[in-house]
Amino acid sequence: MTLMEEVYDQLTESAFVETAEEFSTDWCRRSRSWFSVQKNKQSDFSIPVSINCLNKVKLKIAMAHMRKQKLGGIADSDLRVLQDVRAKLEKHLLERHRVAAVAELEDTRPENVS
Repeated sequence: MTLMEEVYDQLTESAFVETAEEFSTDWCRRSRSWFSVQKNKQSDFSIPVSINCLNKVKLKIAMAHMRKQKLGGIADSDLRVLQDVRAKLEKHLLERHRVAAVAELEDTRPENVS
């Protein structure tokens, strides 16, 4: 199983993602059919797609922290899943592509989320 499939499965099991199309467009910033094509080719995340997905995960982590402040422990399980996915993506970028860090984007900070 590729990391891409593992991340997709983890996000669908935790109800962050409902469909492969949503994962492709909203999390990876690719076409609706991207995940299906990659899975069929047995390909994994490229550097740009890893970074796109990582940035979405970071955004969701920031939002989970805000929910945790309001709701207490209810958001803890969401936070754990997202932190696990973040660690996997960062490890993938480092080990497979030698990318040690990804700069934060301004629009991923909680105060810029609409």
